[in-house]
Amino acid sequence: MKLSWPQLRTLAAVAAAGGAMLLCFAGRGAAMAALDRLPYEPPSLSQVRDEGLVDVNEAGLEELMSLPGIGRVRAQAILDDRAENGPYRYPEDLIRVKGIGEGILGDILDQITTGGDENAQNFGG
Repeated sequence: MKLSWPQLRTLAAVAAAGGAMLLCFAGRGAAMAALDRLPYEPPSLSQVRDEGLVDVNEAGLEELMSLPGIGRVRAQAILDDRAENGPYRYPEDLIRVKGIGEGILGDILDQITTGGDENAQNFGG
């Protein structure tokens, strides 16, 4: 089957769009994998109290809403995700919540904790 020039241009555009989508998904996967490898030392309970950090595994709606960029909808999304998928092991796990991207996460990262050792991943050998 021989294709006309308009058909060839359309085919080329579709192929280019597909390639661009693959690059976007590959880039997002690489960015997410980098978040998984960040070193994290969970703060002690006294640090949480002293520094006023918000424990995203224990906080309620109002406390979550005290964080910058987290309104009622995002706070409820955090609560729903936590109920459905279990506690967050690392603060960076909030990226799995719809509506929380790297920008919002970056704004609140120094204000949140996951509550300590019981939720942290054990990398010991």
